[in-house]
Amino acid sequence: MIGTFLISVVWLLFTLAFFIFTTTHFALLFAVGSLIVWLWLVLSVYLVKGKIECEIITANEIYKSEQMSYQLRVQNTSRLPVTQLQLHLVIEHLFTGRQESHHHVLSIPAKSAEEFTFVLPQKYMGQVNIRIKQLTIKDSFTFFRSVQKLDTQSTMLIVPNPYFLKLQHIEQNQHVLQTPGIIPMKKIDGEELAELSVYKLGDSVKRIHWKLSSKGDELFVKQHETLTGDAVMMTLDFTSFTNRVALYDEFIETFSALLYSYVASDHEVQFILNHATGEQLTIDNEWDASNAIKEVLTRSVAQVSISDEQWKKLRRTYPNCIVLTTNIARSTEYQTVVISDQKEESTV
Repeated sequence: MIGTFLISVVWLLFTLAFFIFTTTHFALLFAVGSLIVWLWLVLSVYLVKGKIECEIITANEIYKSEQMSYQLRVQNTSRLPVTQLQLHLVIEHLFTGRQESHHHVLSIPAKSAEEFTFVLPQKYMGQVNIRIKQLTIKDSFTFFRSVQKLDTQSTMLIVPNPYFLKLQHIEQNQHVLQTPGIIPMKKIDGEELAELSVYKLGDSVKRIHWKLSSKGDELFVKQHETLTGDAVMMTLDFTSFTNRVALYDEFIETFSALLYSYVASDHEVQFILNHATGEQLTIDNEWDASNAIKEVLTRSVAQVSISDEQWKKLRRTYPNCIVLTTNIARSTEYQTVVISDQKEESTV
């Protein structure tokens, strides 16, 4: 606003001085023309203020592999066109709290509404909030401007694509392969129902699964079924979680791939969703798995974290519970998969 005022004063002083010290018809025409242009530019900015309406159009739920875009519907209800309309948007990843600011410059004719499509700047996953904080209206020469505060927002849920996850067999997922202890499997190369565990000193060489071992950095041996029925206990732990969106995406994709793998192998999964309330989900089909993933995506860090006391209780109550965690300090615990920035320390 101060800049607009200074430009107006300088312009008027220059026009006045030119008219006073140049006694010609051209000076008069210049003064009149400058006044008309000045009035037009000022009116094109201030008469439009408050007459711009914005709406953010997003899908309620999309897959991460799809085109992740949003639409802006801008309506100009004034009788003057807007040559330069700058929108200040904030895209916030709700789980990590990470925010990104973006600016879009548009032009809107008088008495009209326009729709514009923009692609999200990165491949988010989880809940994303898109919010318009303010509009800046500028004239054709960007001499004058007015600012209009807004609080328009829309939330979208971005989930992993189950079709791609189904292609990622459990033996192809490095984090799952490196899970210590027993990994339930349905059938392997036509063999009977079996399980796998990381090779330990003293295990029979005849029980090594060579095909699966060749795909990873560890040797795996076949074991007998030790679970009660086909039930699997799982939970998540976002303790010590950073605000990196990429790490969050990797965590969710690993969890989703593991969950779909168990369901495809006809295992019933007992998933502990909230340790403070004891909330659990029973998952025995793909529909249940999809709903469980959405539940996780809409939870806060506190709701999917495990305190030290809850961790001790979990290990006493469910010693075979598979835990996906971001806490490296818990990597020595049985049946734990650690997903963190420090890849070399992420498994035991």
